[in-house]
Amino acid sequence: MKKIKIAIVSFVVLFFVSNSFAQKRFQSPIFSSIDSITNIEYGQAVNIKGKEEKLLLDVFMPPKTDSLKRRPLLIFIHGGGFQSNTKTGQFSSLVCNGFAMKGYVTASIDYRLGVEQPKTNKEYAEAMYRAQQDGKAAIRFFRKNADLYGIDESQIFITGSSAGSKTCLAIAYMNENEVPKEVDTNKWGSLEGNSGNPGYSSKVSGVMNCWGALIDYKWIQSGEAPLFNTAGTEDKTVPYDSSYDYHGFKYGPYILFQHCAAVGIPTGWRPFYGAGHTLNSKKIKFDSCIQSMSDWLYTQLKIVKKNGDKGVWRYEDDIRKFDSLNKVEKYSEDAILVLGSSYIRLWKNIRKDLDYKEIIHRGFGGSNLADVAYYIKRIVFPHQPKALFMYVGNDITASEKDKTPDQVFEYFKFIVQTLREKYPTMPITWLAISPSEKRWSKWDKVCEANTLIKSYCESEKNIYYINSGDKFLGEDGLPITKYYKDDKLHYNEEGYKVWGDNIRKQVKKIAKKG
Repeated sequence: MKKIKIAIVSFVVLFFVSNSFAQKRFQSPIFSSIDSITNIEYGQAVNIKGKEEKLLLDVFMPPKTDSLKRRPLLIFIHGGGFQSNTKTGQFSSLVCNGFAMKGYVTASIDYRLGVEQPKTNKEYAEAMYRAQQDGKAAIRFFRKNADLYGIDESQIFITGSSAGSKTCLAIAYMNENEVPKEVDTNKWGSLEGNSGNPGYSSKVSGVMNCWGALIDYKWIQSGEAPLFNTAGTEDKTVPYDSSYDYHGFKYGPYILFQHCAAVGIPTGWRPFYGAGHTLNSKKIKFDSCIQSMSDWLYTQLKIVKKNGDKGVWRYEDDIRKFDSLNKVEKYSEDAILVLGSSYIRLWKNIRKDLDYKEIIHRGFGGSNLADVAYYIKRIVFPHQPKALFMYVGNDITASEKDKTPDQVFEYFKFIVQTLREKYPTMPITWLAISPSEKRWSKWDKVCEANTLIKSYCESEKNIYYINSGDKFLGEDGLPITKYYKDDKLHYNEEGYKVWGDNIRKQVKKIAKKG
């Protein structure tokens, strides 16, 4: 048997922490060196030259001293237009090494390259088809050898660059009945392919799409794997939106984010404004991108997600009640709609505190912006409100599920854009997230999210921002406890009165513009 040499790869940690206990696994680097095994054969398949090709991968993992024996796996698939590059590129190295230092097992794979003549959309679709067959074989390889590499089979994630991300998207979302009709399956075989390791699942737990695109965004269906997206907004090679196509690949990261949000799939969108394809290969952008990927991926791990987590569907009963109310409640053209999370749901005296008679009151659960994004049409579209006011405060809560401020901002923009489909000029107002003693440790992040949204509101027509945070902070700069319930989070009656007093005039003024 061929001996495989174990190479110890050492890296300089980019920032200093006092000791390992100050670092948290999967969020920060906890290892200063990692192990790697290169050129492992994970399968074989026939390439476009008709020859059997060995398929190789490299593995990166925490050192043998790691006490955790079952680690999440992240597989990287390189780009190159399905025609060039290898598993050892700059971005793949940064991703694989960086995530391994945080405690993941990572791998970078090679796959069959080549686009046959005459290089029409058909040949590019077939190149993608072969690549995803090989990617599936790599996933099966790791399930087959989970004990050897210390992998948690229930936590396998995939990512890649450009064509690699196109491949990842196909692996996760393309079913047999969705294979492009121009793909010659008689020649290239079934979706799973014959690249190796049959009998094991090729299912993944999530995808991180880096400047890749799909042929058809409708391949992504409700209930499928979570998807993070990132790209430069000046990408002239692969569309970040859907303004052009790359050999038939038309639907880029931003479109896929919007689609996932609309169908209730956990998602994220990190745009790099002004950047081109592969973020112009700038390391500073790569590092920022990888940090955003890491932040998002952490929220998808089993240690964060609870068993039986129903996602957005946990509020289906609440929304059905709204559906019933929408059939019987009648409002005049002066009615405003106030929606959001528990701060809105618990505001029993909202009409009195705002001195506004006709309010369509729609607060539900402890909802976050992903929940609102999914249900927004069912909540709002049955009505013709004069203006809409929104408070959603559960995306940054000092929990491990927290979104980053930029992700809060992107979800807010998606909700606004959805509302604009039916209400092009209706005033929409963000009621700034309030401080609270319970979540005080994250107040700086809340302020950052509020600031991003405020700047957006100021740049758009008929989008408004009302801040009340200063009304709930004392001279010491801390939350005034007398305005909150015993849970140290929600307003009591006095707190709601303060809130109402602060926003009442602005609510009426904005409503008059509707």
